[in-house]
Amino acid sequence: MTGGFVLGERHRNQVATTPGDTTTTPQSSESSWAADPKSCPSEAIDFAIKEKLPSDLKQIFKVVTVNGTTVWICEDGAGSLYYQSKTGGVDAPLVQGENGLFLTRVVRDGDNAYEATAANGNTFMVNTRRLEVRFADGRTPQINTVETVE
Repeated sequence: MTGGFVLGERHRNQVATTPGDTTTTPQSSESSWAADPKSCPSEAIDFAIKEKLPSDLKQIFKVVTVNGTTVWICEDGAGSLYYQSKTGGVDAPLVQGENGLFLTRVVRDGDNAYEATAANGNTFMVNTRRLEVRFADGRTPQINTVETVE
């Protein structure tokens, strides 16, 4: 279900990319520019270059849900935030337009919490506990529990 949704989202947003709860506690980490920050996935950087966006993207937050969806929050040198996700499991390759979704309208919503909005109004909220997708058309939100945090 998530894979189909992401594919549809990616298709709708390809041109318009402008600016469950659980008692299990996932592993945590800090999300800030460290002395040696990690780069975001190369697929996200390649997409940013293609879309004429900043390409100096550093990973400031990463989660993997129990169903294998991976979400990265990236930050460019000017402090703008970007959302990159992929479905299909941790070992699946990230392919923009197939199982990958890249969004530019991202805001920090507290400590280790981010909200990204797609052009169609769907909202993706991610934090150290869960990934929640709220649909603009009023469908029931989709919630995935976070398994690991980087």
